[in-house]
Amino acid sequence: MKLGRKILSTAMVVAILASCMCFSTAKVFAAQGSMAYFDNTSFGWDNVYVYAYGTKENAEWPGEPMTKGSDGFYYAEFPETFTSENVIFNNGLEEGEGKEQYPENAGLPLKKGECKLFTYDKQWINYGGMDNHGYGYAFISTDTEPDGDSVPVKLGLKNASTGEYSIDGAPRVKYRDGKVLKLGQGKIANSIIKLDLYVNDGEVETKESYSFRKNFTPSETTFSAQSDGHTTEAVAGRYKTNPNLQLGKNKTITVDGQTDDWDSSMIIAQGVANDDPRVYMPSAMHEQPWDAYALYSAWDNDNLYFMWEMTNTTYIVSPSDNFAASNEARPWRNSIPMYLALSIDPTKKSTGKAVGVDKSGNQFTNPFVWGCDGGVARSGGTGFTTHIDTLIAMDSNNSNGGDSIFKADVQDSDGTYMFNYDTAVPIGVSSFEKQDNKNGFKVKYANGTKSKSIIGINSPKGSRIIGDSYAPGGNWVDFMDYGYKESYGYIYEVAIPLKALGIDKEYIETQGIGAMQILTYGTSAMDTLPHDPTTLDNANKPYGPDPSTSNEKEDVDNITVPLARIGALLGDTVVKEAPLEVNFGADLSSGQRAGTDLVLAAEAYNNKGNVTYEFSVDGKIMQSGAKSSVSWKPAKEGTYDIAVKVTDAQGRTATVSKKYVVGAPSSTGKSGDVNGDGNVDISDARLIQKYTVKALSFSPEELKAGDFNNDGKVNIADVTRIQKYIAGLITA
Repeated sequence: MKLGRKILSTAMVVAILASCMCFSTAKVFAAQGSMAYFDNTSFGWDNVYVYAYGTKENAEWPGEPMTKGSDGFYYAEFPETFTSENVIFNNGLEEGEGKEQYPENAGLPLKKGECKLFTYDKQWINYGGMDNHGYGYAFISTDTEPDGDSVPVKLGLKNASTGEYSIDGAPRVKYRDGKVLKLGQGKIANSIIKLDLYVNDGEVETKESYSFRKNFTPSETTFSAQSDGHTTEAVAGRYKTNPNLQLGKNKTITVDGQTDDWDSSMIIAQGVANDDPRVYMPSAMHEQPWDAYALYSAWDNDNLYFMWEMTNTTYIVSPSDNFAASNEARPWRNSIPMYLALSIDPTKKSTGKAVGVDKSGNQFTNPFVWGCDGGVARSGGTGFTTHIDTLIAMDSNNSNGGDSIFKADVQDSDGTYMFNYDTAVPIGVSSFEKQDNKNGFKVKYANGTKSKSIIGINSPKGSRIIGDSYAPGGNWVDFMDYGYKESYGYIYEVAIPLKALGIDKEYIETQGIGAMQILTYGTSAMDTLPHDPTTLDNANKPYGPDPSTSNEKEDVDNITVPLARIGALLGDTVVKEAPLEVNFGADLSSGQRAGTDLVLAAEAYNNKGNVTYEFSVDGKIMQSGAKSSVSWKPAKEGTYDIAVKVTDAQGRTATVSKKYVVGAPSSTGKSGDVNGDGNVDISDARLIQKYTVKALSFSPEELKAGDFNNDGKVNIADVTRIQKYIAGLITA
């Protein structure tokens, strides 16, 4: 008897992720266990092993051989007693030359009940249920270039030859393995795109729901001043130095560990979340994060104030690292050095060296202010190329009585300046219990988050590559969309008496000062605001005392980027203003049915004064005025040209136009592109092979695309011609 129709639904939240889709064998697995799949394409190992450890160990290293499925994937099944493991894939060699494994250090997390696939591009992804039902999957295509308006999302199928997709509630469209969608086409950015995938085998229909975030990053007004000594330009992209030329504010701050005195207009340096050195050394994710996110500043008649936010996204990206994903990882758990580096006199250049007189009256020098013994750095340090002449050296739990303000006031033989131990201003505590800092210095810390968005790359450990946070692509998300809580983060507030710095309010507002916050692990910099890439240059190399953790804990970091400015810019500053830009599109993605109520909306950036918006469809003006949106109901299917022209108070204009498709798009691409992924490759040849042996049927569009030799038939001759095309023996 045929069973009644069932619905299986799994909700997933996925953002823009560099990955691709692959295929799996049809095999029934125990629902209580777990499964690991491995695509050997990029490795080409003769033998594939998996080593699992955690609550259980599947075998001594190198583990056990994996089974090769009929589709070429290797798989291994673990019993339900393996509740939370880490897996390492390898080529079966125990030691010596030729031994290969991935990841190099800590394994990839696998929990009971999970079925996960390691793709050829080294992504560790969820891979459906522990059964033989069909499932659909969607991931960003690494083989397809984005077109600027959409995200190339590759669809895949497990245990099925066809599936259906729906974008933002649009009618379902049939698809094959490897289909590439232009997801979010025509939709306004900084919004969520919903994608539903359905697979129906006549007995059970599965539904997989995804959420992708389409991002818009406007240009920033930038500045540069050669007199500050920087030799590397400020890091751009999502990192910002003095965003919108913000220079802090004249405001009195109550230093109480609360964020209510601060607002986003006081941010002088913006970082990104999940970019501390741990993420590039997967085995180090268990350690405390030192992840700087935003630096704020203010001043009044008496004090210079700072507040900074630190994030802990371990709760989201690696929850199995129990210590780091808990409040035990708070930075004040230990006494760890922190710095505020200032440039008060931009003519002074320091290298980081410090000088003093010992008890015997002999002068001594250290290569760095902190962490040196007998003129030798114990474990790395931080030096400077950018001009810095004042260091506020404090510790993360405010327990060190030796915290001080060090000034570079001793000139070295080469003309640079050295920090002076003998003229240091003590700012440490007299009593930890009372938290009574010396010379008017104040510091408070607490769990908390001021920012409304926590932007960073949400990718699992083992998949991060140094430099990915500087690139425009990648799995950029707002961690708030993934359940990030304000209590996950940490904030520090600091007040520094102006008299201890030798300046006053007028100096800040007329001359200005430069500032950078430096987080360390002992002595070496782990993160800075503004961000300097020197804090990540050795992130994926091993730390000497513990090779499973990052070398950033002991390397020498040299600051070369511009500091953030407070109060005023330097006299030789050259400002490059950002152009007027606009984020524009519909509230729903292309593919909606005719007659759907849509809204076209626009958001202007970098405008001078008020803005007017002129909306048009196919050249016909729909609305013009101050309103930033207009209703639109397309009457028939087809491709429309939607556009907006914005004009600001200074007469500057910016126009954006997009294509918007109403109705189902074509399911195939050019000749030979049967799966519609924009390429003619081996995936298309395999589909044609299956068609020729009647393993699947083709739609009229697929038949047209499959006729690669244009003889009116779809057969093995088309497969052969595609193979020759891929090999470069013939042209298309």
